[in-house]
Amino acid sequence: MRIPKQIALGLSLLAAPYTVHAAPLTGSIDFTGLFQGTDASGTNVRLADAVASDFCANVFGECVKGGGGAFLVNEVDASGNMPVAAGDFGAIQDFNFASFAGPIMDFFAVGGLIFDLVNVTYTQFSVPPAGQGASETDYLLISGAGTLRAAGFDDTPGTFTFSGQSDGVNLLGSFTFSGGSAALPVPVPAPAGFALLGAGLLGLSLLRWRAV
Repeated sequence: MRIPKQIALGLSLLAAPYTVHAAPLTGSIDFTGLFQGTDASGTNVRLADAVASDFCANVFGECVKGGGGAFLVNEVDASGNMPVAAGDFGAIQDFNFASFAGPIMDFFAVGGLIFDLVNVTYTQFSVPPAGQGASETDYLLISGAGTLRAAGFDDTPGTFTFSGQSDGVNLLGSFTFSGGSAALPVPVPAPAGFALLGAGLLGLSLLRWRAV
């Protein structure tokens, strides 16, 4: 009477569920937009004096303000798998880079891709005018790391580099953003189905041994 019970045990191991791992995101994207540097009170200032970035809601012309900004994707790495295409428009959040308080979830989103900003480092400097009548140029360089997310993919470590500039007189500047994945190696475990099959066969072999 114990034989059917032992057979059922072996078959139940074969039917046990196992985990399927998704693939990490790979590749890089580049995009551009408009922004203004601000001080701690939110007043527009030269980039050399700014502590925060106020992105414009438009990517061309005069800056249109309104809770976050927009950008245009210029290029997408064709060898990667990011769900983004050149010409896509995305949204990006204003943030304080000098007193960064992260992470900032959904820092930018475009297509099916989302980036959570985890940490930043930055540099500000000015370049003297190149000739008579010209104004100096202010630069803001920000780099950091975060997490790339997309449906159907594993969360993937990502890096980014932000480069903004203005002419030192006009407080409106343009920025370029280059971001890419820094995917970690994903271990490939032994197929769970084979392990469960071995467990099931082991149960059947024990049954045969006890019946002898």
